[in-house]
Amino acid sequence: HHIWPDRLTQTLYSSWSMLIPTLIKTQLQYSMQTHGKPLEKIQKVISVCGTLQYTSKWTSLLCLFL
Repeated sequence: HHIWPDRLTQTLYSSWSMLIPTLIKTQLQYSMQTHGKPLEKIQKVISVCGTLQYTSKWTSLLCLFL
């Protein structure tokens, strides 16, 4: 008994199949440029999120490492 993927699954798979190769090339370039070097000093973030009436939003982030 085989379960075939629906249209949404096929679309999602196709999107990831096109995106992943571009991520790998970019990640490799970044790694080659930054390996063994100190991190940049991060500038102070100016945000009004804590002062105005905004609701917090949460999201999950999956990082792929080589």
